[in-house]
Amino acid sequence: MRLFLTLVILAGIAGAAAADPLPSWNDGAVKAAITEWLDAVTDGASPDYIPKPDRVAVFDNDGTSWCERPHYPSTQFQMGLARSLAAKGEIDGEAMPFKAWFENDRDALRAYGYNQAYRDMSASFAGMLVTAYRDSARAWIDRNPHPRYGVSATELYYQPMRELMALLTAHGFEIWICTGAAQDFVRSFSEEILAIPPSRVMGTWTQPVYVELDDGSVVLVRGEMQNYNGHENKPATIENRIGKRPVFAAGNSTNDYYMMNQTVTGEHRGLAIWIHHDDEVREYAYGKPGKIGELCKDHPAAHEVSMKRDWVRLFAGVE
Repeated sequence: MRLFLTLVILAGIAGAAAADPLPSWNDGAVKAAITEWLDAVTDGASPDYIPKPDRVAVFDNDGTSWCERPHYPSTQFQMGLARSLAAKGEIDGEAMPFKAWFENDRDALRAYGYNQAYRDMSASFAGMLVTAYRDSARAWIDRNPHPRYGVSATELYYQPMRELMALLTAHGFEIWICTGAAQDFVRSFSEEILAIPPSRVMGTWTQPVYVELDDGSVVLVRGEMQNYNGHENKPATIENRIGKRPVFAAGNSTNDYYMMNQTVTGEHRGLAIWIHHDDEVREYAYGKPGKIGELCKDHPAAHEVSMKRDWVRLFAGVE
């Protein structure tokens, strides 16, 4: 009898866990705010109801959806690609800004101008097939495990955020990535890992160039003109690519403040969350609240997500 009761209790616990669509989130104010908002905006009888065509959700990538420390994966990939060009004599590895990139000389990069240094590095890939760049990015990810966790960067998507993406999708939301990282870097794996097609990845992109080959076939190669997708450019990109204001946004830095503010000040009842890296034990503690922290203090629809307080686990199957 005692064994039977124990099994009944365990089955009840398992059933409750299975019914929870956000099992990697601790019960608390943030989880309650997410579920209350989602119930309200998908209830046809609610004054906050949002029609399905308007259910647009945007997620930043680095530091919001996956681990971005100790180095930005997309930048590390481009540095590796630039090193290979330098080894072949196609660029001068002793010239700026490549010398500073290769030596991780942050002072020299700041003096040169970080944004310009990044644009110059990206411009060095001009003429490379767009498909070759994307394939190189995917191969780089596979052969460069994270220095701390020892697994591919694609295994370091935060489990709570993956659950949130799945929950939103189940309620008719269209999920978009809006990142400052290289667009084709993220596109190289987004469909396989996140079930988000390349068409719904918005990032910093380089203008492709149309080329007709001698046999009459057509290819696209990378050009030199780069379009940065950060800060105020994120809402502009969202308008250009989607044509609708998002009703959900997730970010982790001032870079994301602008699309989060855009989200909570729209016609529909929006929700924005700030992923606060305050867990130095399980991950890294860094970043300043800045404008994004002020938004969470001042606007009732913007919420701080404390990794330490609000997340049961960070990654699936990774200690």
